[in-house]
Amino acid sequence: MDELYIRLFGNKSKDIIFESSKINYVRVSRELINDYLKMVNNPKINKFISKKNKTYTYSDELNWVNKKLEEKALIFSMIDKNTNKFVGNIELMNAKGDSLEIGISITEEFQNKHYGTEALSSIIDICFNKFNLKELNLSVFSDNERAIHCYKKLGFKEVKIDKNIITRDGKSINDIYMNLKNEKIDK
Repeated sequence: MDELYIRLFGNKSKDIIFESSKINYVRVSRELINDYLKMVNNPKINKFISKKNKTYTYSDELNWVNKKLEEKALIFSMIDKNTNKFVGNIELMNAKGDSLEIGISITEEFQNKHYGTEALSSIIDICFNKFNLKELNLSVFSDNERAIHCYKKLGFKEVKIDKNIITRDGKSINDIYMNLKNEKIDK
């Protein structure tokens, strides 16, 4: 992970690390904590972040940002190029050999506008074409239909389901594990 971190971030701090059509990707920062809080405390987003419904405080987010910076985590805050507004975060984590796990969260304002698809496509391209990783993994709650649709559209396949991990609104929710293999390597 350190090698990937250095190749992506170098000595940059607030600079744009990379960009896609509508999004600039920057390092997580303390300056965006209020934006992070607005996103993670939105009930429509919060329910897909964790098994436990939690309200996050400024102190929680400050600790989270400091931890991610200290760990040199491969996490990017996404900024809309046209409005300069915070779009969400995307993270590469849990490196195992030639694979990484992806986590993504998009603010309510930018959902249903293809920002998630664009961000994931960009990360997939970097991971597979720049770093020659073999596979990417993710997990998603079974009631997050929009995300599942996006992942499948990008080629992710279901590989495992943990049943009944939580109950929400009287319904049993599963955790779906998905995987995308690098076709160039996995032949």
